[in-house]
Amino acid sequence: MQISARPRHGKKAEPSRPFLWLQLGGKRNDEYLLTALKAIGFDAEYFEHTPVRADELRTRVTLLAKEESFRILEGSELRKLMRDYRILAAIPADTPDLLRKAVHSDISTLICINQTSRQIAQHFAVANDYSSYVDPLLQMELVEVLRLNRGSLRDEKPFKITKNDEDNDALKLDHAKASMRLTASECRVLDSILKGKSNRKIAEDDFLSVSTVNNHVSQLTKKINANDRTHAIKRVIQLGWLRSG
Repeated sequence: MQISARPRHGKKAEPSRPFLWLQLGGKRNDEYLLTALKAIGFDAEYFEHTPVRADELRTRVTLLAKEESFRILEGSELRKLMRDYRILAAIPADTPDLLRKAVHSDISTLICINQTSRQIAQHFAVANDYSSYVDPLLQMELVEVLRLNRGSLRDEKPFKITKNDEDNDALKLDHAKASMRLTASECRVLDSILKGKSNRKIAEDDFLSVSTVNNHVSQLTKKINANDRTHAIKRVIQLGWLRSG
């Protein structure tokens, strides 16, 4: 499977340090993710606590438990760990405060957790070759976080992405919940359906073919046991997949 969006990344990375993977969302111990990382040639291993000594093997990926990952992110030892590891943060979509914290901590490799283990591994394979990498699913959120930060530093009114009037009262999908059953692409299409967009409008906004969107709609309605687009909205409400704000 090809990665659909072109990633934004930095210069080529120095082949020196192994990765320390901060799991800031998703399952507590995702065996599928470990398997996917091993399938692309990395020696991935799950740890409840940060190892005392970093492995010198570049292909080593130390994947920390969520509790330990949040402790590291909030603690004072992150800078020290950066001397021995390349730090990666796996972050859920629609968590701007968490993304802001990761950016302010100078974590330069960011991957969205709201996708399949195989897709995450594909992004990681690209990220491994560069000193910095941002998953395309996080890029728009990152732009807003950086602009908000720039505005606050200048004591100006923070920049906000302006929504169309038709979106002000739109239902908003909780991607973290929906991604447990749907793919990332299906989540984005479903979110657009909740905003009242037609399949053609979704295709135009997401640079997809109408047939691709039609296929996503067909697949996601089946997965949530919906008869059509209208019924899909009702099912989202029944499943508790709406978020506020």
